[in-house]
Amino acid sequence: MTQSPVRTAYARCASYRDRRLLRAAIEQVLAVQIEDFPGGVSGKRIMLKPNLLAWRREEDVACVHPAFLLESARAFLDAGASEVAILENPAVQTAPAIIRSMGIADELAAMNVRVANFEHFEKASLPANARFRNLELAREYLDFDAVCDIAKAKTHGMMTLTLCVKNLFGLVGGSGRMGWHLAVGRDFAMFADMLLDIYLTVRPRFNLLDAVVCMEGNGPGSGAPTPRGFVAGASDALALDASSAPLLGVEDLLLLRSAERRGLLTPFLYAGDVPERNPLLLPDPPGMLTEWGVPLPPFLKDRLRNWIISKPLLDPEKCVGCGLCVKMCPPQSLKLEDGRPVFDLPNCIRCYCCQEHCPKGAIVPKKTLPMRGLERFESCVRFLFGK
Repeated sequence: MTQSPVRTAYARCASYRDRRLLRAAIEQVLAVQIEDFPGGVSGKRIMLKPNLLAWRREEDVACVHPAFLLESARAFLDAGASEVAILENPAVQTAPAIIRSMGIADELAAMNVRVANFEHFEKASLPANARFRNLELAREYLDFDAVCDIAKAKTHGMMTLTLCVKNLFGLVGGSGRMGWHLAVGRDFAMFADMLLDIYLTVRPRFNLLDAVVCMEGNGPGSGAPTPRGFVAGASDALALDASSAPLLGVEDLLLLRSAERRGLLTPFLYAGDVPERNPLLLPDPPGMLTEWGVPLPPFLKDRLRNWIISKPLLDPEKCVGCGLCVKMCPPQSLKLEDGRPVFDLPNCIRCYCCQEHCPKGAIVPKKTLPMRGLERFESCVRFLFGK
């Protein structure tokens, strides 16, 4: 049976300041999804799961913009939803604290939109095609008729881009996230498979992408803002990622390669006002030789990994010695010495939690010279003989 293509809808929006235009763009891409939702959203309970990494400064592009979040909630309420709630599991702060810092708590309260952290985590009921069988997810999403996944378009030091599927990692508890980084952080294809298992389990019925202003460079926490001026949405998170990644300059996203290998990609159609391709400045990806499928003995693989793979690099002028990187390191391969983090590289799993949570952007992935040379060699081979 042939699967019908998913409509991935786009709308232009130049800034967050004109709420009327922002609201119209969100409603435009939501309308397509509401048409595909049986019975519409009237009388339904909707959970919004936004990307709220941390709010450290005004207009922090590590998060979905507060105006985007407000107008998304308002759009569902105006469409007839009986309840809209915002639930998230930020890395350091709580969801209510971030909402207060954003300055939108009173507006949401006036709309009767509840804001809370995920608190109850349990082993998920996984579909038969899941690869990892021990996922513990927040159970709160099961209390709603539908989940709306609201992602921020931004770069990611480990996964290149973080879009809708990656945003679902927030349904894993904080210690659980650290555990998964430790378990599969060395093999990014395994990490992508784990993210896909979460997507298959939760299957958000609504998906929105905030790409009015994106993050590029040292993402997902310390990159630079860059305008792209669009909003996107689809009833399937993976289809929306597959649709939007090339527009942001990533034609070969590991997450999508993994999804294709597993037969999970669904056909999609572009709809609405589709933006032109405008690549983001990407971080140096922490690539691995074993990504090329070269079989290596374990002892040699570990040695080559430590010699070749990119390493976290500290900028001492930016570092303030807060110690958050040490606290957030899953394998505890960081320690503070004289007020500065020191890396135990042989035990570092390159999950880049330190980079993600550094409030000053003082940690970046640094490619080694051997890795750069190997990548140039690989590019030549692929050019000569095809991918």
